[in-house]
Amino acid sequence: MEFVDALRVRMDAMAEACTACGNCFTACPMTGAIGIDAADPPGVLHGMIDLLRGGDGTEEARNWAAACSSSGLCADACDYGVDPRMLVRLANYARIRKRDGATVKANALKSFRSMAKTVRVVSRLQLPQQAIDRLQPSRAAAGEPEAADLVLFTGCNIHKTPHILVLCLDVLERIGARYQVVGGTSACCGINQFRAGDGETSGRAGLSTLNQIREIDAPAKVSWCPSCQSQFDEIIIPNYEKMTQDRSFHLQPFFEFLETRLDQLRPHFKHRVNKTVALNERPGLPGVTRAVKAILREIPGVELVDLDVPRAGLMSNYLTVTPRFKDALREKEFQAAADAGVTTLATVFHACHRELCHFEKDVSFEIVNVMEIIGESMGLHAEDIYKRIKMMEGVDRMIDECRDLIDAHGLDPDEARDILLADQIAAKPVQGAAIAGA
Repeated sequence: MEFVDALRVRMDAMAEACTACGNCFTACPMTGAIGIDAADPPGVLHGMIDLLRGGDGTEEARNWAAACSSSGLCADACDYGVDPRMLVRLANYARIRKRDGATVKANALKSFRSMAKTVRVVSRLQLPQQAIDRLQPSRAAAGEPEAADLVLFTGCNIHKTPHILVLCLDVLERIGARYQVVGGTSACCGINQFRAGDGETSGRAGLSTLNQIREIDAPAKVSWCPSCQSQFDEIIIPNYEKMTQDRSFHLQPFFEFLETRLDQLRPHFKHRVNKTVALNERPGLPGVTRAVKAILREIPGVELVDLDVPRAGLMSNYLTVTPRFKDALREKEFQAAADAGVTTLATVFHACHRELCHFEKDVSFEIVNVMEIIGESMGLHAEDIYKRIKMMEGVDRMIDECRDLIDAHGLDPDEARDILLADQIAAKPVQGAAIAGA
């Protein structure tokens, strides 16, 4: 069975299983943001089923499919064993594939190349080659891999905020974990291609990366990126199982892995961190939020504050399709954090950090990533160069700050300038995707 054939089988089965009760539509936080909350929920679901079966659906169904932010709040709403988030993702894939027809491959290639270029340039504006090689080791240069306790699949876009990944590796080394890294644009989960409707290329990319991870033969297979985790859990692994009948492959989110190693982490929390911390929570992977809170509660000096604010999206950039809604959620969170008197708003994921960190100059609290708090307690530090550059005034100053690395990496200064303008000044990181990035 080919990858797209496996997708077709799953889409048909999901269309058959869905009763169109509409409960998932009612639970979705995006319907009001895109102005379809008054629509008839069963009618919208009948439109989604039609999309899954290759039809045109309805206007409300098409709009809902396009606006999915992977919040996952629909998961508990279904009483019939259907995964509503996966249903919406597959319906949107079918919508784009039908709409764009023969152009899907060209669109997917353009999307991937845009993402890969920005990752390459933005990471090299922050780190010398030796540091980049540690975070994204070349398989050819590495030779025969050493035995590993775990393989860490990083995804691509975390390399734009490399200090987070540096701290992940430093923490693993501190607790004595033997790890191998798989990631960067040569190990793609296929999400950009899938969003563009190119199932064939998405499958080749995702299955190739799955095999890279499997070949290391480590007991634990751990992922950093929530987009990659979602793509593997909902698209790549189920298709792989249908194609091979092998049900042994599993990816565990990084913070959930760390939670299982709390006994090893605890002795290294030697430095008191006197911070009152609120999390920039995302509901898409609730196990990650639970794990992060469990870890932070073990750090001396950290006081966790829960903010009573609406939550949506797998990451902040998943709300790009509804910019006013995204801005409103951010302002509610900032106000609640200020009212609670927190010293620190801690982002969990890299894309949220990219989109929020520069607001630190406008609020009464610092904005850091959770890994910085964990690292501080363990005596580990990695400078957030991305935030430092993004908070500068004007692209000329940014270019001057990065001049040595631009020369060292042989980057095109004009290209670097264009990417800084898009990725830094606009406060809307370049994603390389039509709706939201990884």
